[in-house]
Amino acid sequence: MPQSVPHPDPAALPAEERQVNLLLALRNTATGLTKTQIIQTVAGYHPDAGASADRMFERDKGVLRELGIELTTTGQGEETRYRITDADYALPDLSLTAEQAAAVELAASAWRSGALTPAARRALTKIRAVAGADADAGALPDLSIDLGSDVSGGQVPAELAAAVQERRRVSFDYASAGSGRVGARVVEPHRLRMSEGAWYLDGLDRASGQQRTFRLARVVGPVSPVSEAGAFPIPEAPAPVPTGALIAVAPDRALQLRSRALATYGAAELAARPAPHGLPEPMGELLPELAGRLPAHWDVIHVAFSDRFAFAGALAALADAVVVLAPQALRDDVLAHLHAVAALTASPQPREV
Repeated sequence: MPQSVPHPDPAALPAEERQVNLLLALRNTATGLTKTQIIQTVAGYHPDAGASADRMFERDKGVLRELGIELTTTGQGEETRYRITDADYALPDLSLTAEQAAAVELAASAWRSGALTPAARRALTKIRAVAGADADAGALPDLSIDLGSDVSGGQVPAELAAAVQERRRVSFDYASAGSGRVGARVVEPHRLRMSEGAWYLDGLDRASGQQRTFRLARVVGPVSPVSEAGAFPIPEAPAPVPTGALIAVAPDRALQLRSRALATYGAAELAARPAPHGLPEPMGELLPELAGRLPAHWDVIHVAFSDRFAFAGALAALADAVVVLAPQALRDDVLAHLHAVAALTASPQPREV
């Protein structure tokens, strides 16, 4: 007989988490559990809730059945026991490692509305439950992307998100990507977006009168609204234009970047023969000469990108794992990122006056 354990308020647990708890409990019992045992031992139910807990259990049973998961029952009345066998499972051959299940969790957290649709939530419930035996019972591995990315938007200041929605000008202190110097900015915020694993603000810099892109990780301190709502119109976002780049990559490094490669070449091979067809000019004609300067065991990959500023930041974060061969503008941007980081770590951040 399972031992009764303290339970938090059932409302504190999302319904899908409670359903996962029920699913795992019923999969890990050889003799089955009665409804009373389930309400007393499964997190998310409250043993003192009476008829409310009974109705919650009935709803959760219905959700599991909608997912294609059948519950095996034995006994009658209050002694009815419930369990789930592998034969009852609708996806008997599906198995996820802990890392794969965590990757699905990460993708689900990227849903910017803050809530999944009911169908998506139920799918996530089932995927969690089929995670392999290497998954920790308490938590799945942390698969946060490099660069401190925040796919759920938690790093976007609420004041900034509201200002974008309400079209209010904002002010904030910002560390320059080129020099690392911190200065005040007054901006018409047009749109927030994630690119290359980091959050960015596109807007009009009031001081220069130019469209600018600001990486939120470089915003220092609070964001403050400085105008009434509706202070400016939102211009139409320009369509992204994909651009090709040649990146030299160290062995067994930058695996995520490698997965985006349109083509991969060995540096030694490239240095010894004419450039492959299909590369944009002037990259193709420069490739053999550039490859000859690289260690022979490095690779050269051809990748496409549409946001040069964000892509340069992602490449800079890979440090000595990559070298940008072309285009020169992207190479310059990466070097500017690296120089700014070096300036920030060498001394306290100066303020622009």
